[in-house]
Amino acid sequence: MLLYYKNECLGEIKGATVEGVWMYGTIIPNEKMEKFKDFFKAVVNEDDPYAIEKYNDEWLDDDNWFIIDDEQKKVGISLPGIYEEDNEINWRWR
Repeated sequence: MLLYYKNECLGEIKGATVEGVWMYGTIIPNEKMEKFKDFFKAVVNEDDPYAIEKYNDEWLDDDNWFIIDDEQKKVGISLPGIYEEDNEINWRWR
């Protein structure tokens, strides 16, 4: 699977698993992920739930995030959470 923001592929997702409504996996980021690095730190910052408010509204819009699955099908997702320390990614399908 591949993670996309609009028309930008940000990396490959490996080992996806399901737990209730959540999907989990490991992302192998590419060079385009670099500009989102601080944004994803803010997304998963549980100590400051308002940390993401300073970012572009387009980045916060679920309609701009999707996954291309192994059969090349484009599937919308909610704003993903990516944890830099272990490259864990989690999301929900829309």
